[in-house]
Amino acid sequence: MKTLILDRKTIEKLVRIKECIKAVEYAFREYGLGKVQMPPKIYLHLDKYQGDFRAMPAYIERLDRCALKWVNVHPRNKIFGLPAVMAVIILSNPKNALPLCVMDGTYATNLRTGAAGAVAARYLARKDSKIIGLVGCGAQAKMQLEALQGLFDIKEVRVWGHKEVFVKDFIRDTRHLNLELLPMESVKDCVRGSDIIITTTPSKKPLVKLKWLKKGAHINAIGADAKGKQELEPSILKKAKVVVDSWEQASHSGEINVPLKKRLISRKDIYADIGEIISKRKKGREDRGEITVFDSTGLAIQDVAVANLIYETALKKKKGKWIKII
Repeated sequence: MKTLILDRKTIEKLVRIKECIKAVEYAFREYGLGKVQMPPKIYLHLDKYQGDFRAMPAYIERLDRCALKWVNVHPRNKIFGLPAVMAVIILSNPKNALPLCVMDGTYATNLRTGAAGAVAARYLARKDSKIIGLVGCGAQAKMQLEALQGLFDIKEVRVWGHKEVFVKDFIRDTRHLNLELLPMESVKDCVRGSDIIITTTPSKKPLVKLKWLKKGAHINAIGADAKGKQELEPSILKKAKVVVDSWEQASHSGEINVPLKKRLISRKDIYADIGEIISKRKKGREDRGEITVFDSTGLAIQDVAVANLIYETALKKKKGKWIKII
């Protein structure tokens, strides 16, 4: 039996963010219904190199697929001409453990993270949201924006980055989306008046303050994905309806990890995980004026769902290379 090999260029031509949103929503629903196995991600902290590796296994029962992702986060990788995040995914058949596919997981990670933000916004943001504030303007900010564009009637996008050149590059690279993209000089200018705020920075200190948020604002907190990282003022988490993707992961490495450690918030301040809302065990947004936060750490079940989508599409379109590994 052979294993399918898929590189990034092939994957980029196979699937789009819209399809991934459906796949990720399905994975979250199965998680909410208790139909998955997903141990907390395992970290290798490489302080010497200012980076880390993560191993992320999961199984979705009704999808009948297992996957393991080996992924890094090295913020300084630009100096080596490499992405800050790179990944490889092994998709396996749970019946006999055959590795069905080994694929580049870098683009798949971008897709599933963007899709998760869109799913959360669908349930937590106001339906009439029109102004998007991007705090951080890297590859994930672009993917988050593309995902949101399919769900909301976006009129204006405010863009902030820690270097002016990054903002200019982002605006140039996203002009094909036909949106009004405005560079912002400060996080405050970016956040004030925005209906949906997307934070995608590696910050270890709060960037967004409660007093800047309008009533009814929704935040997708994406950047905090390791111990010690945080992008939001803790008072936001105290006031808002906070939804995590997974308590186990978020409490260790998500936006809530630092405030929890400092005892500024407790588990009682966390309203739900996203699976509980999608499976209708809890309600999403209930009031136009409430502030909502989605703490996204990235779940291995998202990788399983998106990797399977990529694999099935590749089979249908007869793409990729077959090799005999076993």
